[in-house]
Amino acid sequence: MKKKYILWTLSICMAVTMSTASLAFADTASTAPASTKAAATESAAATEAPAQTAEGNEETTTEAAVKLEPIQLSLEGAYKQLDNSKTMELIKLQKQSDDSAAKGYGENSSSLSKLEKVDAVITGFDTSNKKLLQSRRDFARSMVDKNDEARMNALKQGLMQKYYTLKNTENQVNLVNEGLTLKKSLLATTERRYQVGSASKSEVDAMDKEVQSAQTDLEAAKSSLQQLKQSFNDYLGYNISQEVVLTDSIQEVELPETTLAQAVEAALKNRIEMKTATYNVELSQLNFNSYKAYPSSSSKYIDAKTQLLNAQIALQNKPTDIELDVRSKYDAMMDAYNTVQTGKKTLKNAEDSLNTINRRFQLGMVTSSDVQQVQLALNSAKLSQAGALLGYNLAVESYKLSTGVGISPAAL
Repeated sequence: MKKKYILWTLSICMAVTMSTASLAFADTASTAPASTKAAATESAAATEAPAQTAEGNEETTTEAAVKLEPIQLSLEGAYKQLDNSKTMELIKLQKQSDDSAAKGYGENSSSLSKLEKVDAVITGFDTSNKKLLQSRRDFARSMVDKNDEARMNALKQGLMQKYYTLKNTENQVNLVNEGLTLKKSLLATTERRYQVGSASKSEVDAMDKEVQSAQTDLEAAKSSLQQLKQSFNDYLGYNISQEVVLTDSIQEVELPETTLAQAVEAALKNRIEMKTATYNVELSQLNFNSYKAYPSSSSKYIDAKTQLLNAQIALQNKPTDIELDVRSKYDAMMDAYNTVQTGKKTLKNAEDSLNTINRRFQLGMVTSSDVQQVQLALNSAKLSQAGALLGYNLAVESYKLSTGVGISPAAL
């Protein structure tokens, strides 16, 4: 009985306690500060915000990301931009690979020397290969830096061509647009002359075709420019939509002072192809020495002898090949130079003609259509000269590179 009384009392106490806690919680919620309620309301509102708002923010962010600030870029700056590119990373890895090859030949040669001292023989790895490995080692060591220089030459030549080709295309677009404006103006003049009976319908039609052709040329030039810009940006690691302002203009470079004979001599001394041909003969001779004792009718002897003869023929022809290559690049450079000089005279004559006809126009001696025709001739001369100047500068660079190690690395 006493136990039942105690349990009954505890139950009542627990019920009273729970009721009190519930009332206290309700009172706290009803008297919570306004700021707390506002925060809760704001959180709920944010959770229930329409999806359209999120989409609007995303659209604004995307649009802001596309609007990139223009980049001013010189050719030297473009070279620096390539320092962190995948292309430069590849060149560095290729140099490491050349280093590894040279070290590998050296280690194998050292191993053979040790085996030779103890008069040991391992199947497929005997001491007769010692000189062959030493030759490979020496050639690889001598080519590591030259190979790297050749790869860098190719990289810089390619970047220079991309940079100035893009710059020239920008100039071409401006000149083609200028020519279109002149032709439209001449078409309008011809139409006015037709209306007063001083021009025929065929003249109007011919001029209209000129305008349509110029419009087509302009669209093609703009399309080409857009593709070149995207390709250039991608090559340098920029966003393809990035606006890049090329700050270097295309200026005529000076002709190299070295004579053709000096250039050929330097090429024969420096070119990797010449060193590779000499090395191949040395390697083939060592290989053939291993099979001298074989019967001359055996396949191994014949193969080794054939390899040696081919290497000797290649070495014999290589000086002529290199000289022809240098001469070819020299001729291309001089042809381009002469084209530029002729273009200068043509451009000067066109400018003088425009000045002369403008004075005659002011005196009433010629019509406006005569002036416009001369303006078109000047525009055409500018277009031709711009292309000739680019071709000449690239030809000079190609000629200079032909007298050094070149742009083709040796296989190690």
